Amino acid sequence: MIEAGGVLQYAFDLGQRRRPDGAALPSSWAQTPHVTRDHGQIIWQDIDAPSYAEAIEAELAVARAAGAEDLEWKLYSHDEPAGLAQALEAAGFLRQPTETILVRASDLGPAAPILGLKIVKIHTLEQAIHCFNLALQTFGNNWDKTPEDLLRRALEKEPFWLAEFEDQPVAMGRLTRTEGSGFAGLYGGASHPDYRRRGFYRPVVHARVQAAAEMGCKWVFSEALPTSEPILRALGFETLCQVTGYLYRFKD
Repeated sequence: MIEAGGVLQYAFDLGQRRRPDGAALPSSWAQTPHVTRDHGQIIWQDIDAPSYAEAIEAELAVARAAGAEDLEWKLYSHDEPAGLAQALEAAGFLRQPTETILVRASDLGPAAPILGLKIVKIHTLEQAIHCFNLALQTFGNNWDKTPEDLLRRALEKEPFWLAEFEDQPVAMGRLTRTEGSGFAGLYGGASHPDYRRRGFYRPVVHARVQAAAEMGCKWVFSEALPTSEPILRALGFETLCQVTGYLYRFKD
């Protein structure tokens, strides 16, 4: 069982969403008294209801000035301000599907071997191309990276794992760690449509959780889609909270 929900949610927020005043920030973050931005996304806020419209317009102005094509504002179920979702929609933001954040300790251990299945941490362009193609099959046009981008990320700070069954790429996923956090995130999970429901994705989860433990992370989490949630729950992941994105697209 995970720690009491409120305690773990607080630890998650400190690691993934908001640092105390004066603390070192991850390189991709910007904090103001009212919001935290990560790669431009709003991931935390402290705004009073009378100030919603003003604060939303101010963040849209920041994104426009940065040349962004869109702005996503993420609301977390355990600290969502009453009425902010409605204010975002009134300002032209579109609600995205709600995802469940699942979490477990990083003491999962190795997966049971599957005959013919090989799990590799990618380091070549050929492997990156395999991951790229799996991502396209899963995410379609929402995947906007190139194989070269993917390999660069994998070699620098976001390792990817690839599962191959009898030399056929069948599943992949990446591991992210926010600087200074005790949590590591499982992202980018994808499986070949012809090889699903055969247990090939589960070892990719095991490999990433083991790597998180080796990095010194106590916890791993995933913003789970319906396709991966049953697999993760079977491996001991439990609900931390829900997160819903609200997306504003700037007109050309």
